[in-house]
Amino acid sequence: MNRALLLLFVVLMFLYTTGFEADRFVTTTTHNRLKFTLNRGAHDAALQVNKDWLAEGLVVFERPLAHAAFEAGLRGNLQLRPDGTPYEGSLLSAAPVIVFEDYVDDLSPGVVFPYSYVWESEHIVQVLKGPAVIYRVKVKMPRNSSLSYEGDVYKTVIYEYPLDFKSSQ
Repeated sequence: MNRALLLLFVVLMFLYTTGFEADRFVTTTTHNRLKFTLNRGAHDAALQVNKDWLAEGLVVFERPLAHAAFEAGLRGNLQLRPDGTPYEGSLLSAAPVIVFEDYVDDLSPGVVFPYSYVWESEHIVQVLKGPAVIYRVKVKMPRNSSLSYEGDVYKTVIYEYPLDFKSSQ
């Protein structure tokens, strides 16, 4: 009887450990996919510059186009429908929400690069070396078991043009 109980305990520990490891794998995969998606989306957004100002040597973002490019990057890389909700079988269970976006470019008032960007309400502090797009996205983490984290994760991405961008033109 003691051996049967010991075997049952070992099997239950194995199942618990396997389930915990699977949950960690899904969480890590979700964080990595989200990080890569935000970087790609911010890169696409940063490419939406006004060509007339660029000819003058200034980087000025076309904000509506940049926002649309960022959302398109999210949809394409996170397997989202056109309305932003995830497809069946995707890692996400709810649509990601852009909670903050900002653009710091050569026409932003009072900005000289390098620029100390501080937005305390969003806990963003960064020294910008050039014009940048800044996004903060909220994502509900997938829940695989009763022990999984149940809540939202906030990710911030800052994609900037380097300070020496103008000197290389």
